Amino acid sequence: MIELQNIKKVFNAGTVNENIAIQGIDLKIEKGDFITVIGSNGAGKSTMLSIVAGFQTPDGGRVLFGDKDITKVPEYKRAEYIGVVFQDPLSGTAKSLSIEENMAIAAKRGTKRWFRRGVNSKNRKYFAERLKELGLGLEERLKANAGLLSGGQRQSLTLLMAAMANPEMLLLDEHTAALDPKTAELVMNLTDKLIKDMGLTAMMVTHNMKQALDFGNRIIMMHEGQIILDIKGEEKQGLTIPDLLGMFEKVRGVGITDDKLLLSK
Repeated sequence: MIELQNIKKVFNAGTVNENIAIQGIDLKIEKGDFITVIGSNGAGKSTMLSIVAGFQTPDGGRVLFGDKDITKVPEYKRAEYIGVVFQDPLSGTAKSLSIEENMAIAAKRGTKRWFRRGVNSKNRKYFAERLKELGLGLEERLKANAGLLSGGQRQSLTLLMAAMANPEMLLLDEHTAALDPKTAELVMNLTDKLIKDMGLTAMMVTHNMKQALDFGNRIIMMHEGQIILDIKGEEKQGLTIPDLLGMFEKVRGVGITDDKLLLSK
C-alpha cells in the first residue's frame, strides 16, 4: 500500500550540527497492517512518520502510494488519504470552534468546501452518532467549544476526526504519551476499535513497549535511523518485553541504555 524505498533524511547537513536522522530505510506497509514503531530517542521514529505524512521531504529515496510516487506531494494533498494524530491533545482541534464545527472540517478534509456548509441537520445527526461511539457523552455537547474539553476528550475527538474521512492510512505519533495512564488506556482501546471497525491501515509510534506488544499485527524497532527489527504474524504472538530487549541485543550486540525504551506501563 505504502512503500519507502531507500529513504534518507539529514538535518543541518554540512554543519557541525549535522544529524543523520534516517539512513536508507526500506519498508513496505501492507493494506490492513497495524504497525507499532518503537526505539529510543533519536532513533528516527517520528521523522519516518513525518515523511510518510508529507511533513518532511526525504533527502534521498522515494515514497510510493500504490504505484504512485508521492515523495514530493505535500501534506495537505496527502490529507485526502492519510490521517494523522499527534502527541499533543490540543493540536488536533481548534479550541475556539465547536465540536460539530471541528468535525465538519475533518469530514471535508482534502476538499475545497467551506466547513460551515457541512454543519446541517443531517450531518449533525451523523456527528452525534459517531461521537456516541466514544462513550464520553460528547454527542450531547455538539455546540460546546473544543477548548472546554479535557485532554483525553480532545484526543479522543481528534482520533475520531482523523478516521472520519475514511483515510487509507492512519498515522499516530505517540498520541497517548501526554495522557494519564487511565485516559491513555481509554484512548488506546478506542484507537484499536476504530482501526478494526473501519478496516484501517495504521502505523503508531510509541515509547510504550507494552502498547507495542498488545496492539497491532507488526512491530518495527528502530535504532540510529535504521529499522533493525520487523516482527509480524505468529512471531509477534506471545512476545514479552524481555524478548524484545533480547532481540535488540542480539541484532546490535549491545544492551539498551535509554530508559525511555524500557517503559512498560
